[in-house]
Amino acid sequence: QSSSPIVPDIQIASLGDCKQQKTMPIGEAVLSAFMQALFEKVIATAFGELKLPQDVAEELEKLSSSLSTIQAHVEDAEERQLKDKAARSWLAKLKDVAYEMDDLLDDYGAEALRSKLEGPSSDNHLSKVRSCFCCFWFNTCLFNHKILQDIKKVEEKLNRLVKEREIIGPNMISATDRKEIKERPETSSIIDDSSVFGREEDKETIVKMLLNQNNSNHSNLSILPIVGMGGLGKTTLTQLVKETIESVASEFGSTIIGVSSVTTNMNLLQEDLSKKLKDKRFLLVLDDVWNEDPEKWGTYRSALLTGGKGSRIVVTTRNKNVGKLMGGMTPYYLNQLSDDDCWSLFRSYAFVDGNSNAHPNLEMIGMEIVKKLKGLPLAAKAIGSLLCSQDTEDDWKNVLRSEIWELPSDKNNILPALRLSYNHLPAILKRCFAFCSVFHKDYVFEKDRLVQIWMALGFIQPQRRRRMEEIGSSYFDELLSRSFFQHHKGGYVMHDAMHDLAQSVSSHECLRLDDLPNNSTSARSARHLSFSCNNRSQTSFEAFLGFKRARTLLLLSGYKSMTRSIPSDLFLKLRYLHVLDLNRRDITELPDSIGSLKMLRYLNLSGTGIAMLPSSIGRLFSLQILKLKNCHQLDYLPQSITNLVNLQWLEARTELVTGIARIGNLTCLHQLDEFVVRTDKGYKISELKAMKEIRGHICIKNIECVASIEEAIGAFLSEKAFISILDLIWSDNRNITSEEANQDKEILEALRPHHELNELTVKAFAGSSFPNWFGSLSHLQTLHLSDCTKCSTLPALGELPQLKYLDIGGFPAIIQISQDFSGTNGVKGFPALKELVFEDMSNFKRWASVQDGEFLPCLTELAVVDCPKITEFPPLPSMLVKLKISETGFTILPEVHIPNSQFPSSLECLQIHQCPNLTSLKEGLLSQQLLALQQLTITHCLDLIDL
Repeated sequence: QSSSPIVPDIQIASLGDCKQQKTMPIGEAVLSAFMQALFEKVIATAFGELKLPQDVAEELEKLSSSLSTIQAHVEDAEERQLKDKAARSWLAKLKDVAYEMDDLLDDYGAEALRSKLEGPSSDNHLSKVRSCFCCFWFNTCLFNHKILQDIKKVEEKLNRLVKEREIIGPNMISATDRKEIKERPETSSIIDDSSVFGREEDKETIVKMLLNQNNSNHSNLSILPIVGMGGLGKTTLTQLVKETIESVASEFGSTIIGVSSVTTNMNLLQEDLSKKLKDKRFLLVLDDVWNEDPEKWGTYRSALLTGGKGSRIVVTTRNKNVGKLMGGMTPYYLNQLSDDDCWSLFRSYAFVDGNSNAHPNLEMIGMEIVKKLKGLPLAAKAIGSLLCSQDTEDDWKNVLRSEIWELPSDKNNILPALRLSYNHLPAILKRCFAFCSVFHKDYVFEKDRLVQIWMALGFIQPQRRRRMEEIGSSYFDELLSRSFFQHHKGGYVMHDAMHDLAQSVSSHECLRLDDLPNNSTSARSARHLSFSCNNRSQTSFEAFLGFKRARTLLLLSGYKSMTRSIPSDLFLKLRYLHVLDLNRRDITELPDSIGSLKMLRYLNLSGTGIAMLPSSIGRLFSLQILKLKNCHQLDYLPQSITNLVNLQWLEARTELVTGIARIGNLTCLHQLDEFVVRTDKGYKISELKAMKEIRGHICIKNIECVASIEEAIGAFLSEKAFISILDLIWSDNRNITSEEANQDKEILEALRPHHELNELTVKAFAGSSFPNWFGSLSHLQTLHLSDCTKCSTLPALGELPQLKYLDIGGFPAIIQISQDFSGTNGVKGFPALKELVFEDMSNFKRWASVQDGEFLPCLTELAVVDCPKITEFPPLPSMLVKLKISETGFTILPEVHIPNSQFPSSLECLQIHQCPNLTSLKEGLLSQQLLALQQLTITHCLDLIDL
């Protein structure tokens, strides 16, 4: 055993396959947001850009009228459904009709788009053949007739539901009562989970029990079960124990081993533990254990007995029988918080900075609410987060007086406090939250991925001038701030009690197939499906075939599972899929039938072994998101991919994307990290012409391949307002003629970006000077200029109001920098610049002195590196904090401009390296009063003789 203990890395291992998975209860429907989105879709279809036959347009108008009539009753029915069986039944029937209507509209929209792209007016030469035209016309008429009949059937069903509305009673919810997402104070959006109340005594008691050698039994292993209901804070308590054990690790007396990663597979955990724990004394935390099978637990326990004597296991569980089964120490039963501690926790979430003094009336109501929370930390967080955005006494009293407090916890132990918090969510957030029951418990999900899935499913409500992903991100943050989600190891999870709530309210819409009993047909109406792959099972896609109305199919990754080949007819039967996630490394082939998924909007093939995509993927005209990350076997993308006119996100290796000819057809693409210009057709810079949605960062390489000014202008960079970071890169080591150098100058002039650009890089530009538009980039914050070997002057940058970082390097033709560089017109030179770098400028001798004392007023860091001929530099600003001078020709160090004694130099760090001409430090900045100087480094200045 080691005499020097290792600080423990105790992690939480979730025993996912040992949990008792409950069958999905009958939950409540979340329809109001869906119905509103559906109404807007009907209007958009009837009066939008599609040229509808008159009879179809008329039926859609009737449908919108029926929807408007029925929509007024939906929210009231949702309020009643928890106690009113009739309302619940009515909503269930309405939900089925709503989905049928939504599928119908999607089907029509997808077919209309297909007709537009593949019909007689398209560029497809086959469609110009007369026989094909006749066939196309006939099929279109047939489809329009079918759609018309289907619309009439849906309208009849809606009208029947309207006639049944008397079972709902009068509409009691006015439009003004409908909940909206309110803006929260920024300081209270997310509260740190380290703010824990009322658990200090519990923590100290458990730590003492673990460190007490008298608690060791005759075997090598002692087990401490911590027992308590969901939402009581068992996991948080074990984290507190972990931190305390880390601080007193030496008292444990030996090496401490922890599980290094979360796993949902106990077979794998057993295999790992038997290797890692052999003969080592360890402390292990197993979180949320449900297994009551003595035989199964005995098998796992044998792996743990290989450890050294005095090893400890902490087990958290809701089930006291689990604690008895495991044996060992007497179970530690965790109690609820006291009202005072519960109030402290509630207050930290409900009030800005946890301060309730400014709201005495709300404080009194809040204390009454806390009494109803029964000392449960999760409930205090949820209700506190809810009330953080409610700032009137009436809002708080409505929560206090809610009838939900009188309802008992249901058979799945859904706490009234959590249900109340859910009921106060805006309808659009209810739908987003309920969907998350498609993940298994303890599943760690990514924010961006979940938001993209919400987008693909139509859960996000458009807002003028805001991007959909930005709106979806705000939805996610709101759910996080209200404690429906929690941070977890770089991702997010739902607390088990929240997962139970999500499962309860998802109302048979979400189904995890690994929870479904064999041959069960009770949930065939599920719309969102998932399957958790692990090494216990093979993924048989036949299990999905019965869910013909499914919109989501997710394979949740696991360990070493085997995925059978995808049946060729799978996608022919699941034709309503919007989201398809096949993130499995052993999937090596995608059937041609993928092209039949005309409603598919999200396709994730990341991590698969697919070597070639079928050309039929080009028929996924509705596809918005295609993820191909870590597809190492994939060498190219089919040319048909340019048919995906609605594609917004293409996540793939750079070489795959740059290899796409005519990528300009993807006019909706939001992200294009790199574009390599070629002289070949389909790869010219004019491909960027219509790609107005590109945003974020784009790097344009091989600009020397731009043949003319007209081509450069044709890229329309000045109209691409969403690009924030732009790299303009010419190839290195070109043999440049004077004519080519002049062409470079004209091309760069024509590549003027949008004036709101934030960051610009120009590399290997061969012109003699820069265009004037550099000085008009009023939003520019960062500028990199490098390897511009023919350029003898720098652009006028001193008047850029927001420029903060400037890096200039590889300019051998620069001899001096004139005052024009710093600006004129009486404006402060570089008013916002904080960091400035000059590097690799072999002939740079002089930066002309600036007369205005307001030069570089905000500069804090300056580096002058590899400028062997420089001898003259303007006075340095007094705000400068760090100065690096390396491989320069300075004979005298520059001075610091100190206007008066009230504004002394701020210089803290000075580095001088390899300055062969520097012989004395008696002149220049080191002769001045540098009262703030903390670090002075002088190296390899061989001729320095006088300090």
